[in-house]
Amino acid sequence: MKVLVADDTEPIRLLLRRFLGLLGHDVAAVASGAEAERALAAERFDLVITDVAMPGGSGREVLRRVRAAHPGLPVVLMTGWDDEAGGFDVMPDAVLRKPVSLDRIREVLEGLVPCPPSTSSGEAPTTTP
Repeated sequence: MKVLVADDTEPIRLLLRRFLGLLGHDVAAVASGAEAERALAAERFDLVITDVAMPGGSGREVLRRVRAAHPGLPVVLMTGWDDEAGGFDVMPDAVLRKPVSLDRIREVLEGLVPCPPSTSSGEAPTTTP
């Protein structure tokens, strides 16, 4: 599965790329909502995971644009703040709360689309907000 990850924090992007790679996915990672929109215009993705709060276009904006331009494309919003996870005018397919673990990512993705068997041999580290 081809996954687009959008998060303005480089260590989180790198960790998500690693986690998703361990789950057998091909990952493109960008640092802003604007970059996510450009990637979505240029390539086909099977899933978008985006941070809620980031400069250059929030995850909520990415979600709205995905729903308008790519109906049926699953979007997972990620947040480290409790108050950002509610009150959506457009509903995401799932919400990941930071810190996230490999097991939690696997669980969320399996609820959306089946993941290939993991090549991981243990518990991976978690992200921080």
